[in-house]
Order: sequence, then structure tokens, then C-alpha cells
Amino acid sequence: MATGQGGAVPPAWRRRALWLWIALLVVIGLLRASNRYLIDVANGYTTPFAPKLIEELTGSLTFGACLPLLFAALRRIPRTWWAHAGLFMALSVAQTTLMIASRHVVFRLAGTPGRAYDITVWRYLMEVPTQLFFYAVIVVGVWLFDRYREGREREVRNAQLESALSEARLEALRLQLNPHFLFNTLNAVSELMYDRPRVADEMLARVGELLRATLAAAGQEHALREEWRLLDLYLDIQRARFGTGLDAALTADDALADVHVPFLVLQPLVENAIEHGGIGDARFVRVEAAREGARAVITVRDGGGGGGSVRSGHGIGMGNVQARLQHLYGDEAGVRRDAAGAGSVVTLWLPIRRGGQV
Repeated sequence: MATGQGGAVPPAWRRRALWLWIALLVVIGLLRASNRYLIDVANGYTTPFAPKLIEELTGSLTFGACLPLLFAALRRIPRTWWAHAGLFMALSVAQTTLMIASRHVVFRLAGTPGRAYDITVWRYLMEVPTQLFFYAVIVVGVWLFDRYREGREREVRNAQLESALSEARLEALRLQLNPHFLFNTLNAVSELMYDRPRVADEMLARVGELLRATLAAAGQEHALREEWRLLDLYLDIQRARFGTGLDAALTADDALADVHVPFLVLQPLVENAIEHGGIGDARFVRVEAAREGARAVITVRDGGGGGGSVRSGHGIGMGNVQARLQHLYGDEAGVRRDAAGAGSVVTLWLPIRRGGQV
């Protein structure tokens, strides 16, 4: 249901709810009057239907008029038997008085004032059983509704807390990549600074460009085309470091360009492949993205010459990727490393989502 400013119910909806409530009370009065009339018919005698209808309508409408005050009172009184006894007595007296007064008015307008009756103790007592039944039903209904609402609010709060915790963990994992990548790259620059200062300077310039791009990112996911762009920047840094010794290529199905993937999810996998993808300055890396049914599959292959899934001394790579995939996609995504000849292949799979939709 649409709501107005600040979550308030619009006046049109309020009017509609009011008319529906009145219609329900009229239907109840009509059904009770019909029941009384048919009982008379079944017993072999008939009486006019109109007086019964007036009596039942005034009864149901006056009780309905008292309900808003009853609902308000039920949430304010102590939950004790004497509080409910006092509230019920007040409700019974008020509703019966209002009902008798309204019958006097309606019967007089209908030209049959003699059908109205005077206020007596018995007139009040005769209404108590029916009023007590409906009072008990309403009290139980309000109690059940309040328990349901409290349960739903707890579920919402718990879901919000879990979402916030998951988001915090994801953000920590994402931010973990920046210092990890920066440390490893600067370490590589320091190795080249004295022997190949021009290459080291070129690497630093490209590191700055990549860091600006990564620090500007705010979300946990972005399009595969953007991930490809950042990966190209990272490979430019490594090409400056290894020169022609780095044989790296990226291949992707164009239909996957707008598929959402975790931010910078491929960089640690490609970094591992480069570090363990060859001997000396010779490195072989292939990154491919393809569609398999309802999921995207990305593979990172290296040429061998090393071992392990992460760079020695920095246990982030595969562990970071696996944790982020688990938080974002649950069991629908994952990553594994398998031997492939002299090298290895890391396979990452995740559901195809575009614009946040599967």
C-alpha cells in the first residue's frame, strides 16, 4: 500500500478503510437480523423484519463506534484481570447506553417510538454475554497481532544486523586487497629501483593510476567490463616489470560484459598466476570468461614453474576470493584450483546478474 510523506497513510486510503469498516458492521447487523427473522419463521410465526434490522444495526454500529477507543485502551492498561474487568464494564455500559439512545432516535424517525425501550438494569445485563464474547475475541486477537508484529520486527532487526555485519565483512575483505596489492607491487618496484630505474618509475606511475581507479569504487560489485579494465591496468604494471617475458591475454564473451562480479576479484588470482606462472622472467597467463547455463565461469591459467595458491607470506589471494564469493552469493558461487599440466588453472563461477538481478 502506498504511503504519504513520512510513511503516513494517505487520506484516500483512510476514507476507503472507514467505508469498508462501516460496510462490515452493516453486513453483520443484516445477518443477525436475518437470523432472528428466520428463527421466527422456523418456529411457525412471523414478525416484521424492519424492527429486527434496526435493533441489530444499532447494536453492531454502536459497538463498532466503541472499538477504536477499546483498541487504544487495550495497549495502555496493565495486563491484569482487574484492569480488563474495569475496561469491559466501562465498554459495556457505554455501548449499551449509546445503543439504547440510538434506538430511541431511529424508532422515532421510523414512526414507531413504542418499539424503543427504557433504560433498566436488565437491559444492560442482557447485552453482557454478547459483549463479553466479542471482548474476549478482540483481546485475544490484539494480543496475537502484537506478538506477530513484535516477531516480525525482531526478524527485520536481525536481518538488518546480519546484513550490516555481512556488509562490514565484505568491506573489510575488499579493503584488504588495496594494501595487499600495493605492498606486493611496491616490493616489486623496490627490486627494480637500482637496476632498472626507468621501469620502476613507469610501474609507479601505473600503480597510481590503478589505485585512483580502485579507491574511487564504492560498491561490492561492478560490471565485468570494468573488472576487465582494472585487470588491464594491473597487467600493464606487470608488463613494465617483466617486459616481453610476460605472455598474458584476456578473453571474454561480449554477452557477459554487463554481468556483475565482485570488485577486483580477479587481481589476486592473476597476481598468483604471474608469481607462479613461469620461471625467471618468463610468465604465461590466460584469463577467460564464458557462460555456462545460468552462471558465468572465469578461468585463470598459468604456465607452471611454481606452486601454491597464494604468494608465499601473504595468505590473501584464494582465501579472500572464496570469502567474498560466499558472502555475496552463498553456495551459488565458488572458486577452486586444479593442476593443469605443468601449471594450474583457477576456476571461478558465480550466478549471472545484471543490475542486481539474477
